[in-house]
Amino acid sequence: MGKIWSNLRRFLTSQYAIFSIILTTKAVLIHLFLFHDFDLIKAFILEGCYIFLLMGLIEFLPARFRNMAYFLGDAVLTTLFGGIVLYVAYFNTVPTYFALFQLGQVSAISDSVFSLLNPLYLLMYVDMLILILLQRFKKLPIYTIKINKKWVKAAITVAVVLALMSFTYYKGVDIANPVLAAENKGILNYELLNLYKNPQANIKPLDTSLTPAEINEKIRDIKGITYKKPHNRTWYGVAKGRNIIVIQMESFQNFLLNTKVNGEEITPNLNRLLKESLYFPNVFQQVGPGNTSDAEYMMNTSLFPQAYSATSISEGDRKTPSLPRLLNHLGYNTMTFHADELKFWNRDQLYPALGFNHFYEQPLYGNKDIVGLGPSDDVLYNKGVSILKKSPQPFYAMFVSMSSHHPYKIPDEKKGLTLPTQYDGSIVGDYLQAQHYTDAAIGRFIDRLKAEGLWNNSVIVFYGDHFGLDRKMLNKNDLSLLNGLLDHPYSSIDRYNIPFIVTIPGVTHGEVNRIIGGQLDFLPTVANLMGISIDNQLVHFGQDLLNTTHNTIGMRYYMPEGSFINEKIMYQPNKNFDDGEALDLRTREPVTEFRHYKSDYERVIELENLSDAYVLSLPKMVITNPKP
Repeated sequence: MGKIWSNLRRFLTSQYAIFSIILTTKAVLIHLFLFHDFDLIKAFILEGCYIFLLMGLIEFLPARFRNMAYFLGDAVLTTLFGGIVLYVAYFNTVPTYFALFQLGQVSAISDSVFSLLNPLYLLMYVDMLILILLQRFKKLPIYTIKINKKWVKAAITVAVVLALMSFTYYKGVDIANPVLAAENKGILNYELLNLYKNPQANIKPLDTSLTPAEINEKIRDIKGITYKKPHNRTWYGVAKGRNIIVIQMESFQNFLLNTKVNGEEITPNLNRLLKESLYFPNVFQQVGPGNTSDAEYMMNTSLFPQAYSATSISEGDRKTPSLPRLLNHLGYNTMTFHADELKFWNRDQLYPALGFNHFYEQPLYGNKDIVGLGPSDDVLYNKGVSILKKSPQPFYAMFVSMSSHHPYKIPDEKKGLTLPTQYDGSIVGDYLQAQHYTDAAIGRFIDRLKAEGLWNNSVIVFYGDHFGLDRKMLNKNDLSLLNGLLDHPYSSIDRYNIPFIVTIPGVTHGEVNRIIGGQLDFLPTVANLMGISIDNQLVHFGQDLLNTTHNTIGMRYYMPEGSFINEKIMYQPNKNFDDGEALDLRTREPVTEFRHYKSDYERVIELENLSDAYVLSLPKMVITNPKP
């Protein structure tokens, strides 16, 4: 018996046991922190089995490598855990291994990511510091010499059995909500299951013999909408032949419009513009992991973004039928303006794939007047107008703003709002100041377009790319400020609601259209106004909002697959449809009876899969040296 206890003590003070226990404890604490799941025994088993297995493999390395390998393993897994925590904080969903493709983009949004860092996260690395110090001063109470391999083999065997049991059990369990899936299946098991299932591999390319007209007919059949000939459509061709100018506003939510704080309008310029525009207040974001780049993609294609990776990275090199390509054939000069590096989100591949004639990036905008991630919106618009006034007409110009990017820190001299003291130091206050500047820059942009004679012969489109304020980034004071500003509790409906504004000088006069819409609907709506029939030319999953009586839009990333918004509710599944959650769009109160909307759930999934299949059927392009 004494020998057994001696071997057990030797085993428990070995590097294998100590590092395994430390890492499993970290995983359990992160599991608790992310999911508020207090079933610690279940979490210890689900997370621990993989960690004990991975650490056990190190024990079979040559002795001279083991010490370094344990510390390296600790560092890698700890960083993985930290990355998952940050990803959940930033994207509000649990990353899969597909998200690793986005790691190259982190440096470009480092200020935004670092703003989410909590000093407590550094505690995850304290164990490494302590162990290094103990080892340095030869006080390390763990053995680096060979231990009884029987104990290690026994531990690994148990770990393998538990890992196989959990993997085998959960591989047949489909849970729509990724956060709930990671909570139930365990973080590491969830990652392995996604690697095993590879949802993208289940989508097969669409039959390339199908014409755009045939695919569009299939889309209409799934949606249950009746085809209307172009000449029978409202507003058809009212802006035919005009220039098209699109302004994609960074992190711009709909509640900002016509809202005052301390008696001041947050967006006075856009508020005035609404009086001479078509305004769609019930439009919602549909972006995926690519956020801003996904919004650009949808505006120009009316195709769903990818669910597991930024579309510009995973599918951005495919020759995609698009609005720029269509306009090129109609004699338009097509261009896009973004004051960031072209390689960010793989735009050096995406823009040529979408068929833009020209793309204007850094270093065109210089390094003066920096706001947030780069040159200010004023610099972006001023440089753009200088190019537009020399451009052949008609043209299609897309501007992607950037100054109001998270964490919404702008120079004091650009803060135009006089906010009450309770907004000091709050993210809500910073957000309002940043978006007030966005609006001011747009006002100056409009003035320049008018001064250069470009305004009256153009169609000008404004929309938000995605939400700016997530409840998880708001403390109690922020939430109180926001609730008071809105005069109701801030909900997911407010979070995902973005504006869509179309101004046709001399034609539009302050019309408000309350149809439900999404970012996929922008292209068909603009095409109708321009008198361009896309039914036989472009596969499009959106609808013309000016000729739509009912609409259901799908979301697939910030909400689980199958989530939708229709005229009545915002819905998201959990494990499946029946246990999902819904909010009434009007009252923002929970809806318990939503079974009669199951057909919307099924249609959305069918449409998303059809879009993925179509994208996979598109040919790839070889782009070696894109030229602005």
